[in-house]
Amino acid sequence: MAVINANCIAIYFFDHDSTTQPETVEATELPSADTTGGNKLYHTSAKAFLGFGEYSSGAWNEVTYTLAGAATSSSIDLTNTVEDVARNGTGGTIQESNQEWTVTCDGLIQDSNDAGETLMDIARDANYVIVKFQTDKDGTDVEYIGIALLDNVSLSGGVDEIATYTVSMTGVNDLYKYSA
Repeated sequence: MAVINANCIAIYFFDHDSTTQPETVEATELPSADTTGGNKLYHTSAKAFLGFGEYSSGAWNEVTYTLAGAATSSSIDLTNTVEDVARNGTGGTIQESNQEWTVTCDGLIQDSNDAGETLMDIARDANYVIVKFQTDKDGTDVEYIGIALLDNVSLSGGVDEIATYTVSMTGVNDLYKYSA
């Protein structure tokens, strides 16, 4: 049985000016050279996550992620929409599938790391984030990783109460899987 802990969702930003969607690159392994530069998300043809970073100065450099928020409750939804797009030569139809995914989560705002303010600023600036949703499968961590934009951020609190946030995100590309 897989265990999903509510606090296993994490939202990371990777750049203070991440308003440009990072490129995704299909590969069999992380690059040993790259002349175009810039941070890229590398994945296999089977949508397995390889890494997110860039090749520079003769070495692979994983992006330094900054935690924007960890959740106390969360959900991830993946939808496949199948559409008939054309007829083939034998009278049948050719179907195409579009995949969409969303994440929603709630969390506590902490004084030492005001996740609510950070999330609000990311949403206001329309910055891209890296989302990691982690489960435990028979003692092995499995992560679902993708690039997303924040659709909605809500901050709430009352006098002498713990402040909370709610955030929803939509994936802007595929959802990738990583097994540690």
